[in-house]
Amino acid sequence: MVEKKAVVLFLICVVLAVGLVGALMMLNQKDAELQIKTNHISELESEKFSLASQVSTLQYDLSGLQSETTSLTNEKTALQTQVSNLQTEVTTLENEKGTLETQVSTLQTNVSSLQNEVTSLEDDKTGLEQQVSVLQTNAESLQTHVDSLEYERGSLETQVANLTTEVDNLEAEVIISYSSGYDDGYAQGADDIIQSGYYFIDPTYDEAIAFINSDETDENEYTPDYVCYDFTADFINNAAQAGYRCGFVYIEFTHSAHAVACFNTTDMGLIYIEPQSDEIIDLAVGQTYLNYVIVKMGIIW
Repeated sequence: MVEKKAVVLFLICVVLAVGLVGALMMLNQKDAELQIKTNHISELESEKFSLASQVSTLQYDLSGLQSETTSLTNEKTALQTQVSNLQTEVTTLENEKGTLETQVSTLQTNVSSLQNEVTSLEDDKTGLEQQVSVLQTNAESLQTHVDSLEYERGSLETQVANLTTEVDNLEAEVIISYSSGYDDGYAQGADDIIQSGYYFIDPTYDEAIAFINSDETDENEYTPDYVCYDFTADFINNAAQAGYRCGFVYIEFTHSAHAVACFNTTDMGLIYIEPQSDEIIDLAVGQTYLNYVIVKMGIIW
């Protein structure tokens, strides 16, 4: 009985020893596992710290990237606008290119035509140069002849000037002679009219115009022997034959004189007529007529 108890106790002790050893082994194993886990936690914390640093760095980089992204987005928008503008410009340039190509084609055709024309003109130039040479020779000969004619013209102009002065002086003398001799003639004519019972009348304006248009004195030719006095005298004689009183108008310039006719119309008053042209003219002392200033004038009826 005692032995059984001893065996039981021994067995219990063995079991307890085995359990204790097992517990110690498990405890050691747990300590090892704990140490491993502690080391792992330490490693994880180190990795966490490292990751936190990386996250901070990445967040900073992300902020920079976001700013850069915004800037790039703006640049992208600007570039897209530029691309759109460039596309429009490209289209315009392509159209202009087509137009220019057409113009170039036309110009090439024109250039070819012009080249042919230049060749023709060069041939013409050669011919003209030969003609110029001949003409220069002729011109020298003509110049000599012209010089001779110029000398003759100067001589003739001097003669014409002298003749013009003589004609003006003769006209002035004729007018003066007509004026001085008119009074006696007028008195004799008045007596003749009274004795014949015939008298002149002043025409109306329309009658005067009708007579002027019918009179042919203006068709006479002006010559050194048939001057303004003769035109006026014939016009007055024709008016007298028509029964109209017509006045002889003498005009004195500074160095010459002139003569025209006049009617004292019953409805429009005094009108002056240039017998050489049948023109109705205006006259007054100080006024210019025939490019000369009138210094004196009078009417002989």
